[in-house]
Amino acid sequence: MKKTNPKERILQVAVKLFHENGYNTTGINTIIEQAKVAKASFYDHYKTKEDLAIAYLHYRHTFGFDGLKKSISKELTVEEQIYAAFQYIIDMNLKENYIGCAFLNLLAELPLRQGKLYDEIYAHKVALQHYFQNLIPNPSKAFLIYMLFESCLTESQVYQSNECVEKTILFLKSEIL
Repeated sequence: MKKTNPKERILQVAVKLFHENGYNTTGINTIIEQAKVAKASFYDHYKTKEDLAIAYLHYRHTFGFDGLKKSISKELTVEEQIYAAFQYIIDMNLKENYIGCAFLNLLAELPLRQGKLYDEIYAHKVALQHYFQNLIPNPSKAFLIYMLFESCLTESQVYQSNECVEKTILFLKSEIL
């Protein structure tokens, strides 16, 4: 197993705890304890819990987009790439036990729709829209695919099932693409 430095350990623990338990219910002391770092070391790397949450969102953004790009990279046509994007949701749901979108989960915990965390969430969603716009030449279809993608993330979390994603793939194959 690769040794990690304190900053990496803190982020690894935060990724796990924020995603599994939520941002508000995860305390700094729990992160410090599980990362096996001194409190001073934590604050050397992250001045606030919000700064750590931003690093967490950056990690999830990169992780999500890297996985999505890898999933579709093997496919030749735009249609196949779109199906692969929805298959990516299925794969992530199975891997992460239907925990849903890290960005929407954190958004639900914010009291106000403003500030650095909100800005990160907003930027991620805009980037995801742009991703589909760059993939799909038709702007209306690109927006619809983005909305279906987002809906599948949410609904599969609510129902703890991939059924809605599978139905969406069938619908796309028969109706839209």
